Amino acid sequence: SRASESAAATKREAPLRGLLGDGKRLNASAPEFLPGSNVAWTAADSVSKASSGGASLIFGGGGDFLSKYRQAHSDREAGSHGVRLRRKSEPSSGPLLSGSCASASASSVPDKAHVQLNSMLVHARSWEKILQVVESHFDDFNAVNLITALHRLATVVLNARKGQLRHDVRFKRLIHRLSDTLRNADAGALKPQDLSNVAWGLAKLGLLNAALFGHIAEHIIQTISDFEPVNLSMTLWAFARSGFLDEKLFRAASAEVHRQLPEFQPQQIANTTWAMAKSGFVDEELFQAAAKLSLQKLGEFQPMNYSMLLYSFALAKLPHPELFEEVGRKCTITSLSSALSAPHVLTNLALAYSEASVTNVAVFDAIAAVASSSLYDFRTQQIATLAQAFAKAHVRHEKFFESVSNVVVHRLSEFKQHDMQDLLYAYQQLDLSTVSILKAQQWQDQPPTSLPWLAVLAFVAL
Repeated sequence: SRASESAAATKREAPLRGLLGDGKRLNASAPEFLPGSNVAWTAADSVSKASSGGASLIFGGGGDFLSKYRQAHSDREAGSHGVRLRRKSEPSSGPLLSGSCASASASSVPDKAHVQLNSMLVHARSWEKILQVVESHFDDFNAVNLITALHRLATVVLNARKGQLRHDVRFKRLIHRLSDTLRNADAGALKPQDLSNVAWGLAKLGLLNAALFGHIAEHIIQTISDFEPVNLSMTLWAFARSGFLDEKLFRAASAEVHRQLPEFQPQQIANTTWAMAKSGFVDEELFQAAAKLSLQKLGEFQPMNYSMLLYSFALAKLPHPELFEEVGRKCTITSLSSALSAPHVLTNLALAYSEASVTNVAVFDAIAAVASSSLYDFRTQQIATLAQAFAKAHVRHEKFFESVSNVVVHRLSEFKQHDMQDLLYAYQQLDLSTVSILKAQQWQDQPPTSLPWLAVLAFVAL
């Protein structure tokens, strides 16, 4: 009867209410937390952003992890019924993958409990809280929940905490279960969004597991024709970032990128060309087509997009004079000053022009002007790389290097030896003075016991 079915559904959801709050229901139209952002947005916003190419999954986090449940939720309200969630007291039959167990992307209607678990994971604001959800409800997770947990962890964890996360027993259980899921899933059981999210999460966390990436590659190749631009670009980025070059995968993906390229948004173009250049899989025809499309859409490119795009062409050793010239026109002090992740953008641009041997003094002047006022935001490696790029391009910008010297003196202890050597070599190539940096090094190298005597001598000298 309808009353008994309702009572059964209530009983199934009971274990989740301790964390969700008694009586709390999933509201499909309520604002959702967008991973990587502090802004709440609605399902309608999600559709708008997807169509406009916004909310990158790669750089800003992202992903609407409840979307795949919404239609099922509506069907359920109309009379469809999901599967019974296994109680913890029952023996496990392995990962919830197929048939009546509601796989990551199976057509079967997921249990409302899994929807609520996903909501909890999406709204957890720290990696510790995400792992608490994992620990409390691990036996109830289906494949979607596993993938969401991985992606959310990769989105919120700080770089300094990634090592701690990878050694956490709860995280290891999650990865082991996910590996089983990928190994045992039937062809087509996991959708492109699922596979690209897993690849992105593993790459972002620095989890270089060849077996996992191998399983992912097998599933991707089988379903590559179903991949959309965001899935293709994110997957290629993840494999290149992790250093796993699966030639069969890249060939299949390259053919699909060729077919769908007109639909690619700026960031997807940049991510794809970077991934191919980084992996060493350079399809020259595809790069030329990407350059042509980029020139047509250049007005839509943000500094992060075009800086990575140019760096990709330089890395692939495929200079494109027209593309470099037109992007150079966009590299004004105003545009670069307002760029998100400015240190990354400025370093990429300097590297791109220097590696491609494209001399554009105006671009380097703009880079120097913006970087000089924000060098404390740069990592020390970025400062050394930026100096090397100026040296390779033979741009002797004295005011910029004066700013670099001042920052280096104040942050001397942060520099690794090889970064300092590269920096000093750049000064040497441009015949610039390194006196202030060398003096600071000498002072730093003084034995601790001698420092008080040096202070006394300095006082006497005064």
